[in-house]
Amino acid sequence: MALAYPDGWGLYAWHGVRVSYRVIEHPSELTVKEIQAEQNAEVRRVMVERYGLSRFLLDSGAKKLAEDEFGELYQTDIPGDEPLVMVKVMNSTAEPDGSVKPYFLRVNPELKPLLSDGLGNSQKISALNAVASTFGMTGSEYLKSLVEQT
Repeated sequence: MALAYPDGWGLYAWHGVRVSYRVIEHPSELTVKEIQAEQNAEVRRVMVERYGLSRFLLDSGAKKLAEDEFGELYQTDIPGDEPLVMVKVMNSTAEPDGSVKPYFLRVNPELKPLLSDGLGNSQKISALNAVASTFGMTGSEYLKSLVEQT
């Protein structure tokens, strides 16, 4: 609760965005349908964050766009907003029990590299290009950097 009064009434907010108490107190009760129906983009963003980005991606029936040795690229559409695009990668460091944990990284829907001064150019849809974009590179630049490291 962002603001509470002695009589129990109050306001709920998440990083400055006013939301219902359920979003804060009971995020596990949120549904994909409820999130997709939310008209306010900022409230919807908070709902997705509280629900969990990767969980929302998978539970919303995301389609696999591409798969290669670098990971799996998924997309789900969000009405009234840009698509949620994430690449599933495997952690390069094994857990103490020897298992390898998957991670989802959010990427620009057009796989534009994240540059210090903005976004680069769109890239062909591939998991390689998605991973590379998170490092501010194109797929070919990323491959070249991997070769240089060996």
